[in-house]
Amino acid sequence: IGTKMNNRIFLIFLLVTPLIVIIGSTLAFNLGYSPENTKNNGTFFDSYFEVDPMSLVDESGSVIEFEDGKWVLGVYYNNDLNFENALYVMRQLNVALNRDIFKLKRIFVQSKSFQPNAQLLEDFPRIEIFNDVNDGFINQIEKNTTDYFSTPRIFVIDPYGRAVMFFDASMDPKLILKDLKVLI
Repeated sequence: IGTKMNNRIFLIFLLVTPLIVIIGSTLAFNLGYSPENTKNNGTFFDSYFEVDPMSLVDESGSVIEFEDGKWVLGVYYNNDLNFENALYVMRQLNVALNRDIFKLKRIFVQSKSFQPNAQLLEDFPRIEIFNDVNDGFINQIEKNTTDYFSTPRIFVIDPYGRAVMFFDASMDPKLILKDLKVLI
């Protein structure tokens, strides 16, 4: 009888332990406890925000689509920064992803008044260009971070349309690639 009781206690312990861990970690997350020193190289927005697909429209009038499993890597041009380095880094990251290349979509977001030159489009093929209609996207960025436009930056949007983090375009691409491989 003693061994049956010990077996039952052991079985209950095995079943309850994962539940305690899940409940404890969920409570810690919801109460705002998180690790002090994270390993990510990018900067998280103050809080992630839903990107309104209606604010990003391409030349044909189609809105941006967030596809399941496909992350978005983009740069926002606001008329006063040298963004070509950011586009170059995005292209290099796309190539470096190897087999994960199809899990990433590269976009260029511009204000309504800017029109890219033809050379830009030739130098960076397969980049999708979107207009920021009514400055909806730029307003969301400025509301969720400070000094975003002080230097050229590359932002990341998850497959569900939430802008989560950004990188300085001058950052070592290997560090950005490290974060991207963890994300996708």
